[in-house]
Amino acid sequence: MDRSFTAIAQTEKLRARLRAELETVGGRHDDPRLYGGEPGDPGLCGGPGSVSWMIHADLASVAVAGPAAVLMEVLHPSVMHGVYTQSSYRTQPARRARATLGFVLGTTFGSTPGATQLVERVKSMHGRVSGTRADGVGYRALDPELIGWVHTCIPWAIMTAYERTRRPLSRAEKDRYLTEQARVGRMGGAAWVPETVSELEDYVARMRPHLAMNEQTVDFLGFLVGRTYDGEGDLPAPTRAERVDAELGLVAAMALMPEWARRMTGTYQSPWVDRAVLAPVLRARAAAVRWAIPELPCVVMARERADGGLQARTWVHVR
Repeated sequence: MDRSFTAIAQTEKLRARLRAELETVGGRHDDPRLYGGEPGDPGLCGGPGSVSWMIHADLASVAVAGPAAVLMEVLHPSVMHGVYTQSSYRTQPARRARATLGFVLGTTFGSTPGATQLVERVKSMHGRVSGTRADGVGYRALDPELIGWVHTCIPWAIMTAYERTRRPLSRAEKDRYLTEQARVGRMGGAAWVPETVSELEDYVARMRPHLAMNEQTVDFLGFLVGRTYDGEGDLPAPTRAERVDAELGLVAAMALMPEWARRMTGTYQSPWVDRAVLAPVLRARAAAVRWAIPELPCVVMARERADGGLQARTWVHVR
């Protein structure tokens, strides 16, 4: 009996430690000012019956897709230049990671006013970003084409991660998901974003000639896996083991993306390695996140708001 209690205690201790590590990087996402609100408000993406709620409630899919989504975004040289020269990703990597995850969760599960304000804040920040690339091409972060590309990379990667690590999605579910997410993209400043799988495939094919690796992208990729991060920011410098783990995580995440993107970024592996190594790694990482955080506070709060019961409860932050 004592051994059983000890095993349970050790398991819960491990779960708590993993949860704390995930929250250090990703945040808690339990702000009642964002996720509370008027009873019955479904938010921007359709509420509890939407595909967006189903997919984004699975933190594991969002988490394992993150590195691939970010790397795909910055394959556009204008996006990369803006991030490289005017972002705080080097000095505040944890804050940037929390903000990125917070945008996905906030626009999905936040109240309609709260999510709208979140989108407007991001637009305001992007409105101050502009510049000229090394090849002489000027850009604005609020260029509808750039907003459209950045927006599209996120649901594309997350949807694929959900399929690979949770369950297959029907074509109709994918189309519904992209349509639900398109509202956020247009609110963010995109003139057009794909709303079906067919549109997504055509759009990616049209964007492909505009994507490339350059010196900034190579340096940024090195930062993502810890090779060029010296710990001067808000996270400690990674150990050698952590760098190896980060690189494996990035390569596994990029296995969600097309072969041409993997070859472009140097993350391509053979089909055998995909099946024998990367797919199991991706599933194992997703399983670990689901075990540590089976349900996010924001999902619970949003569901109660949408169902009309949130105002009857008092939410207390547990830190």
